[in-house]
Amino acid sequence: MVQDELDQRILALLKKNGKLTNEELGTALDRSPSTIRDRVKRMEDERTILGYSIVVDEDRMGISADAYVSADVPYEKEGEALSGLLSLESVSELLHTTGERRIMFRIKAESDRDLLSLIDRSIRPLGFDNLSIMYVLDRVVRRPGV
Repeated sequence: MVQDELDQRILALLKKNGKLTNEELGTALDRSPSTIRDRVKRMEDERTILGYSIVVDEDRMGISADAYVSADVPYEKEGEALSGLLSLESVSELLHTTGERRIMFRIKAESDRDLLSLIDRSIRPLGFDNLSIMYVLDRVVRRPGV
């Protein structure tokens, strides 16, 4: 749980750069590294901070197809279908939503052809139907930690 303004400021800095050391955070916030360490450890233990990750250049990784897919799945198949979806490395985000289609996920692949093949060979067989695919044309901004 975020206790005060210092916790909020620590989180804001870590969202921008998860590699900051306790010393760097302490300097930026005019606090001792041990104070920062204790605060960060508490927020990790309380699961306010769930983890740290990197942001990669997907173009350099050969990933040029990026899409959001909304779909529906029968209630009786939902648990198994979502587990299967989560097991796919190409799926980077999974959401329950309101509306006609109750599931939305983000999927990435090397090409449009690979993306469509993945949907047909790996996702539809899980029980998803009524799919709507929305391709990402351009990433305007990507804010790490958000």
